[in-house]
Amino acid sequence: MEKMIRAEKYTADQMTPKERKQATEEKSSIDRLPVIPFIGEITGKLTGTTTDEYWHDAKKMAMSEIAAFNRLGHDELSCGPNTIGISEGLGAEICYPKEGMPYFSGRFLTDYKMLDQMEPLRTDSERMKFFREAGEQIRDAADGIVDVCPSIGGPFTIAANLRGCEYFLRDCRKEPEMVHRLLRIVTDSMKNAIDMISGYADGFRMADPVASPALISPKYFREFAFPYLKELMEYGFQKIGQRPSLHICGNTYKVWGYFREMPIRAISLDNIMDLAKAKEELGHQMILMGNIDPVGIILHGTKSELQQEIRREAGIAKDSEKGYIMASGCDVPYQTDWKKLDIWMDEVRKLTL
Repeated sequence: MEKMIRAEKYTADQMTPKERKQATEEKSSIDRLPVIPFIGEITGKLTGTTTDEYWHDAKKMAMSEIAAFNRLGHDELSCGPNTIGISEGLGAEICYPKEGMPYFSGRFLTDYKMLDQMEPLRTDSERMKFFREAGEQIRDAADGIVDVCPSIGGPFTIAANLRGCEYFLRDCRKEPEMVHRLLRIVTDSMKNAIDMISGYADGFRMADPVASPALISPKYFREFAFPYLKELMEYGFQKIGQRPSLHICGNTYKVWGYFREMPIRAISLDNIMDLAKAKEELGHQMILMGNIDPVGIILHGTKSELQQEIRREAGIAKDSEKGYIMASGCDVPYQTDWKKLDIWMDEVRKLTL
């Protein structure tokens, strides 16, 4: 397995990502802003790995993530199981194209009677074994240089994908008891995933995009999303010793109050959110992450537009009380030119803190 070579490749960096993270937590000076581009399958472009191979060949997944770090020198590595892996392990059918993002081929849970036969995903299932193998390989290469923080998805989103989003959102009103039954199975599956990653993870990520206020009211967020998110965060904190980062798509301002009640290490903000407002209202409690537009700026923007946006966001958030990590507002599109990511990292290294 290829090893990390940051020290040789990035002479402009005076710290490793691990050193930078520690200094941020200790409120010491850092050499540059931390950067976490949300990349996954796109890393396979660097190793000639298709999306299907990335998700089914642990060695190729690990090699792709390592190749991305060796090119960019970014501040955190990740892998699954995330929403895709846990949903698939519970029965969902996933389509894996050669190029592009995986997607659900249809809803799995067509009748809630199926819950009588459903059990939480086990850590020794074949799908979980795959992610353990990939994660351990990444950790072996990254240890001592950069953190490995797997994603476990989000309970509301996984449940919605299993049931079918439109049906699931309707069920929150018409069949709340069944929704809670499904969420319990999903949450227990995610706890098992936390147990699985705890042997090699330095932290973990959660992403619950269907829990967005664009899709559910704050009342439904409080009933169906918040308690399960909080339970998982507290469980993961106990098991791994690190609070998670959380991403929810869209305008989340209406549920920021609930964010303050959860043990969130870093809140990842959609690109439509106001970083200045987040710094004022959340920055004293959690690290801010975000929030470069992944489509308008990273995918379609010019070099100058990307550089300007990097400088603008750094100017707003670099002095946030608990710290700031520059990140994309959501997943970097598969079609993105890798040169854009090079520009991003080069520009961050030019910034004066």
